[in-house]
Amino acid sequence: MDYEFAKSTKKHGVSEDDMINIIKSKSGAKIGISREKLDKIAWIGNDKFDQKIEIIAINFITYYYVIHVMPVSKRGDEKNDYLEGLW
Repeated sequence: MDYEFAKSTKKHGVSEDDMINIIKSKSGAKIGISREKLDKIAWIGNDKFDQKIEIIAINFITYYYVIHVMPVSKRGDEKNDYLEGLW
């Protein structure tokens, strides 16, 4: 699987390597449909600094287009760290 990253994924300083490692380490959960009518998938995992990161990507069949990456702690409430309430 290939990956493309929206510019907004750089906002919180999470490396592309960490994003890919989190995506590869878990199956992800479908959280909706994109405007392109493709699956929107979310993952939560730890980066190399052991901070919990949430990731959202659109599955374009041959690649994931990563549209959102953010530490869960910046959401303000870690009780939802099992993908509840994500987009």
